[in-house]
Amino acid sequence: MELYPVYVRHSGEWDDNKFIIFVGDCIKFLPKDGLPSILIYNDTDVRVYIELKKKRLDFTEYSLYVTVKEIYDNCLVATSSRCLVATSSICIDKGKCVNDIEDASTIYSIEIMPDIEFIENTDYGIIDNMLNKLVEEDQVYKDRETVVSVMKNSVVRERFQFKVKRSSAIMYHLMCVDDNCVWSFKSSAVYKANIFKVRSYNNNHTCGYGERYLAQRQATSGVVASIVKDKYVNPKKVYTPNDIIEDIQKQHGIKVSYMKVWRAKEIAMAIIRGNPSDSYKELPRYLYMLEHTNPGTITKLHKSEYGCFLYAYVSLYASIKGWKNCRPIMVVDGSFLKAAYKGTILTACT
Repeated sequence: MELYPVYVRHSGEWDDNKFIIFVGDCIKFLPKDGLPSILIYNDTDVRVYIELKKKRLDFTEYSLYVTVKEIYDNCLVATSSRCLVATSSICIDKGKCVNDIEDASTIYSIEIMPDIEFIENTDYGIIDNMLNKLVEEDQVYKDRETVVSVMKNSVVRERFQFKVKRSSAIMYHLMCVDDNCVWSFKSSAVYKANIFKVRSYNNNHTCGYGERYLAQRQATSGVVASIVKDKYVNPKKVYTPNDIIEDIQKQHGIKVSYMKVWRAKEIAMAIIRGNPSDSYKELPRYLYMLEHTNPGTITKLHKSEYGCFLYAYVSLYASIKGWKNCRPIMVVDGSFLKAAYKGTILTACT
């Protein structure tokens, strides 16, 4: 574990961008004279600060400013409900006075928390692939949702079932559906951050074949969607629910219902192409960019009194200019829209 010397100042207040007599409720560091202080309130900020200290040999640079709020037996500790760096990181001797602490000779070292040090040195890195196939102890995942997705896809791929023993914002513990089986998986948040670490993983099953293979409750529509979503990248490719049923059966040996794969198809298309209702929200930006990049273009967007989309009108400047040389005959054609919200698209030509 590396130690980095840090110049610590405390017990005063800020006047604009100048340090005077410290008073506050959190830990800050000063990036440069004349600039506002930067709050340290989570693990990411701690890692950023450590990286800055690594690159600067002068210990007086990036000095920490700590607020003393609560008195403990042997030390004064900076505490705050907004500050996750908290009590174990920095401890100031109760016997020191403010003037002594401001002396540059008083230097304290911050020890990096074991989990954060491990993340920086790990060979795995922080995993964000929700279809990750190799699960091992000490792996670190981007967030809880990634861990949940990885484990659900894993049980579908390896054809067994699990049940959730404990699940919260900071932990995710699983065990085999058979209470007598030793298979287990435990993960939890790294020091109350969003990052999750695999604490223990026993991938050996001692249960019977039937308990694991007769049913597959983890093959939800969301899991099926994550497996087949790449099939919908090409909008010209036709991939029906029956195709999904056939592929899941061949690849994973699992029978899924038509209704489940229909919902999976809808979820997969939303992941790849976005939600249809969200697309309408992008119309004002799209029409603005049309007018901005094509001067002379006319666009109109009409909405109901409740703010719902009614219709849009687009006429490119090149088309407007071309009408002058066309015959005075107009043909209007309409085509039915088959998207989620139906409708009709009208075109006028000559």
